[in-house]
Amino acid sequence: MKKLLFTLSLCLTLTAYNQTWESVASLPAGASVRHHPITFSIGGIGYLVAGAKPAIGVLGDFYSYNPDADSWTTLPDFPGLSRGYSYGVTSDTKGYLGFGYHYNEDTFEEYALNDLWEFDPVTGDWTELAPFPGTPRYHPAMVFLDDKIYVGVGGSDFGDLKDWWVYDITADTWTEKTEFPASERHHPYYFAIGEYVYVGFGHHNADIFNDLYRYDPITDTWTAMASLPEQGRVAGTQFSYEGKGYILSGQGETHSNLPTGEFWEYNPSTNSWLELTAHPGGGRWAPGSFMIDSKVYFTCGEANEGEKKDMFVYDFNLSAGLSTTSTSSILVYPNPSHGIINVQGDFKDYTTIELIDASGQVLLQVTSTNQTLDVSHLSAGIYYLRFVGSDVRTEKLILE
Repeated sequence: MKKLLFTLSLCLTLTAYNQTWESVASLPAGASVRHHPITFSIGGIGYLVAGAKPAIGVLGDFYSYNPDADSWTTLPDFPGLSRGYSYGVTSDTKGYLGFGYHYNEDTFEEYALNDLWEFDPVTGDWTELAPFPGTPRYHPAMVFLDDKIYVGVGGSDFGDLKDWWVYDITADTWTEKTEFPASERHHPYYFAIGEYVYVGFGHHNADIFNDLYRYDPITDTWTAMASLPEQGRVAGTQFSYEGKGYILSGQGETHSNLPTGEFWEYNPSTNSWLELTAHPGGGRWAPGSFMIDSKVYFTCGEANEGEKKDMFVYDFNLSAGLSTTSTSSILVYPNPSHGIINVQGDFKDYTTIELIDASGQVLLQVTSTNQTLDVSHLSAGIYYLRFVGSDVRTEKLILE
């Protein structure tokens, strides 16, 4: 191992930021207001595709958002059927969307879909992949994890479902797995954290749920996790970030918009929920969201006054929820490192140190005292050390 390259001394005098949302650019002037937009991000650019417009009708338009310019660009329309009630996910380099509901305004036909498409942001091309062999559906759970896409539950032309499938991107094949362990449902919330997929909430007949289940792809098993300590909810948006899952907005157990745009964080390390600052205005039915760096962008959906096409942003780096000032002094060295990291200093504001990879997976969690961490088994790249306690602080770490 090389000797110390440099020492990063963190004399932390932190400003107490409030958790806030800020308004940013709305969809372009010619774009329709909508609910159920398909949203994802790749390479620092956000994308929004299709969705359902007011009254009866679905869309097939396509837009990209540049956060540096705070501006939208109109792209060529999606080449597949127009749709609402559909979802999208991303790998590191490609976007994927599928399923949903199509309405033909000429013939008045309406039906669920079973297609899957891949978007290449470099070429701008869409490629249709192997169709889903199960029941066509809308409002499913759809999660990307380790070069696979997990899809299940959802609504169909014949009622709600509880089956569970995995699509292997490399092999372009579908395989059925162990079904969801609780009631069938549509419009759930879902996300991936680490090596697991989480699915819960949603709607079936008169029931709207507040439960959460964890799926293990290795063992093909489900485990019940902590329920949300609030009323059940449906039809919001969701994402994961730095080893935690988030659910945002939606409707409550009466199937009406929540009074506020509620925002909750799920911590798998403690199997617990924490309420964060709600987005502006009341809750919305079927909004969309995408992550770029430390920011979540929230857009569209149906508010009490109708469909929207505005957008708000929440920056986790400015939203640590601090109520005091930290004066802890911590040394992290060497940085860059070839495998050994020394962490020393005053830990009065911190109880835990977490090592997190660039995808947000928590790789290591230790008590926040002076530590020597051996991470020589990890690949070269960018990681983060997060110090957690009465204060929260995240620092970039480079492994060479």
